[in-house]
Amino acid sequence: MMIAAMAMVSYSASAELEPQWSKGTMMVNAAIGVQPFGGTVSLDYVLVDEWWKGHFTVGGEFDFSVPYKHETAIGITPRATYGLNITPEFEVHVTAETGFGIRSWQYWNGERDVKTTDSFILWGGFAGCRYFFTENLAVLAEIGGENWFPALRAGITYKF
Repeated sequence: MMIAAMAMVSYSASAELEPQWSKGTMMVNAAIGVQPFGGTVSLDYVLVDEWWKGHFTVGGEFDFSVPYKHETAIGITPRATYGLNITPEFEVHVTAETGFGIRSWQYWNGERDVKTTDSFILWGGFAGCRYFFTENLAVLAEIGGENWFPALRAGITYKF
């Protein structure tokens, strides 16, 4: 639904949009977040530089959460992003991702602490924006959700 909304916005605002990033542009993102507390590092590669008046990127993401209620998790996900450059400095985007995660936790079974781990399928989506305060450096904000990882996150982006 988020991608459909972004597509409609891109068509209605196409006269005002700035030129998109060229094919082959790469971005490294690093962010921290809350709900639960954790972080993410990701890489985006512009695969298509003119798609529905925007750009389409593919990449990957590594997520982690710090101990929360005796639980911690890590995840690795491929990701796909549709983005629009509203101005040369400001970009909005939506991201869909699915991957694999590992979770460990500790609980009391009545006699002693028990530590255990399991794996899970990880999926989610984010809507966000980037503001480039230099040609290659930006601040990043995203909201969305994945199981066991931050739903609200903020960080930096380096474009090359």
